[in-house]
Amino acid sequence: MSFLNMKPNLFLLSCFVFFSCLTMAFAQGTPSKDTAETELDFEALLGTIKQIDVPPKSGEGVVVHISGEPPLDIDPRIVTLRIVFDSENTRFDSPERTTILTPNTMWEIVHYKNRKPNYYFSTKPQSHNEHMDPRRFLTWGDKDLATHLRVNDFHIIGREVFNGILCYVLEAKQEDRSKKIWIAPERGFRHLKYESQRLTPVDALDSDIPMEALTIFRTTITYQQFGEIWFPKSVFSEYAWLDFKPADPIISQQMLEIKNFKLNHELPPEIFTVDLPDDAMIKVDGISKKLSKQEFLKRYGQQNDN
Repeated sequence: MSFLNMKPNLFLLSCFVFFSCLTMAFAQGTPSKDTAETELDFEALLGTIKQIDVPPKSGEGVVVHISGEPPLDIDPRIVTLRIVFDSENTRFDSPERTTILTPNTMWEIVHYKNRKPNYYFSTKPQSHNEHMDPRRFLTWGDKDLATHLRVNDFHIIGREVFNGILCYVLEAKQEDRSKKIWIAPERGFRHLKYESQRLTPVDALDSDIPMEALTIFRTTITYQQFGEIWFPKSVFSEYAWLDFKPADPIISQQMLEIKNFKLNHELPPEIFTVDLPDDAMIKVDGISKKLSKQEFLKRYGQQNDN
């Protein structure tokens, strides 16, 4: 073969090597896009979830919780809160009360129109508003999604389109219940749907109705994107009978709407502090009498400034 005939072949080979390297570089930089197009096994799926599952460092916005007997558009119970959080602290605000959670404390300030607010302090950071925190749908208790899937013995049973989005469908079966979850690579490997079925006692005297029947708890989630983070936009949950058909098989429904949110922005540190007036009286968890501001600071130091 002559030298002249070899030149085009060398050129084509060089181009092939160049574009192969370029493709590999893009693949390393955008794992979520490529893995969305490639079918993964269980271990690869968990590895990808762990790699890209980055929690938000801060956030603030409005959450609206709607609950009641189905259907929800008839006499619903609606609670609206503003939530602000960073990696350690959370604040909930409503017209009625302000709750501030730090790693080791909880403040609750109850507001009134015609009298001074009530102050409540505890060294046990918990709040009845935590079910309205959108971040709880990004974790499973104290576990991330990948850990939850592993310790509960989930396995991939296939892929399926849900709401126009291709998802991995995983299932776990236990003695008293079965669970399924739909995970969407196109939404940062967040889950779009979760179902849990179990046998539930039936409160009925009619012998034709079984004493236990299957119920299902189902949650579906939509997301909004902030940079590389997919954050909940709406969450709908429903609890219903499966095994038999009463007049209305739906037992309960609830909806969480997340509005006007910002993520990963600077927050002023004073947003998680409590400015106690000099005449404030503070109810402290575990102490029968209220403490004055001076008594409180003597006993707890500056914990109101956490």
